[in-house]
Amino acid sequence: MNPISLQQAAQMAQGLLIKGKPADTVDSVHFDTRQLRERSLFVAIRGEARDGHEFIGVAAKAGAKAAIVSEPASVPQDLPEDFGIILVNDTLRAFQKLSAAYRDAFSIPMIAVTGSNGKTTTKDMIGHILGHKRSLYKTYKNLNNHLGVPYSLTQLNDSHEAAVLELGMNHAGEIDLLASLVKPQISVITFIGPSHMEYFGSLEKIALAKAELLPHTDPEGFVLLNGDSPYLRKIASLYTGEVRYYSTEGPADIWADNLVSDEQGMHFTVHFADGLNDRLFLPLFGRHNVLNVLPAIAIARHFGMTMDEIREALSTLRLSAMRFEVQHADSGAIVVNDAYNASPASMEAAISTFAEIYPDRKKVAVLGDMFELGNDSAAMHADVGRTANRFQGKLSLLVAIGEQSRHLYDAYEGEKRYFPTKEEALATLRPLWTNQYALLFKASKGMSLWTLIEALEK
Repeated sequence: MNPISLQQAAQMAQGLLIKGKPADTVDSVHFDTRQLRERSLFVAIRGEARDGHEFIGVAAKAGAKAAIVSEPASVPQDLPEDFGIILVNDTLRAFQKLSAAYRDAFSIPMIAVTGSNGKTTTKDMIGHILGHKRSLYKTYKNLNNHLGVPYSLTQLNDSHEAAVLELGMNHAGEIDLLASLVKPQISVITFIGPSHMEYFGSLEKIALAKAELLPHTDPEGFVLLNGDSPYLRKIASLYTGEVRYYSTEGPADIWADNLVSDEQGMHFTVHFADGLNDRLFLPLFGRHNVLNVLPAIAIARHFGMTMDEIREALSTLRLSAMRFEVQHADSGAIVVNDAYNASPASMEAAISTFAEIYPDRKKVAVLGDMFELGNDSAAMHADVGRTANRFQGKLSLLVAIGEQSRHLYDAYEGEKRYFPTKEEALATLRPLWTNQYALLFKASKGMSLWTLIEALEK
């Protein structure tokens, strides 16, 4: 963060500086006292479990220069004399207002990414490729919510030449808020699927919620939509600027074909609407990752990167942890850790990709519950099981874990085991933790399926 004075911070947050020196400066903003450093501005946010006002004294001892508060009676009396206090009506909204005002000081390209699946991967890919040619800020991990996006905006400084930010949601209106803070020049929507179905009830409503990004995108910029996702074509008219599509199923503004996989990743031909085409290699597995990388390639070319530069950047691409992350166990087993999150589409993509790699290994798919699917959860789990039936000849065993995964287990017709809990699955998996096997672990984050990998490795 570029330094700002306490007076500027108060103005940005639409608050009142009631204590401290107006000219004193802060150079970072945090709502977690563990992240505070000298000259930080602490935001006392009241959460469901904790009230940040209880930690104002801790913040001061950690080196914070000031705090944004909404309850002056909660401010300790023994704070340093020059410790600043900015009074607001609502600390969360003040944090968001401050981040939006701070963002307005930057004229760099802002890229926003959302979608039911693939948004973190796509964000990481855009950041990695563009980062080879310019100083770029990208959302740390997946801090993509009402706190994470404002925090990301306050991380910008004069060294950054562009930023790519991930926007997440659980309910209608959330993307509208986040996009109003970011004000992107380029937006990407990766997919419309049944993630968070329990909150929306239909894919049409999910599509409308994702489409809240479009009116906040600069009409002089452009949006990139996954042309293979039918609902995205339906919402395209809500954007007044240029719409570009990407695809692995047929011609689009940018599309890929001739996909070939090997044990290192994916080879494919990329085509552009202007007639340019090139053969590229992606050191990741799966058709879905070729689809995810197309917006990154399109944006990189938009900003003047050559195909040779893009090819070089692709050669060192790696995904965030636990997203089809290939690990090698001490026992010699190959472990594909895709346990960070799951939806029906990503689950099916992971199974089909896993089935096609490591032909010399016996392959075991360890699959857990997918959350937030609403009333159709049982049917969607069963659909994944039926999809897995196509790969019976390439899977030695399917292990289903969790209450909802029972429906996946029932629909799968190959060699299979079912366990209500992770602990009960250990005895079956331990003998498979050898150099003869490759194991895929995939489930929603709430299953914490990676703890099963840790237990097996111990």
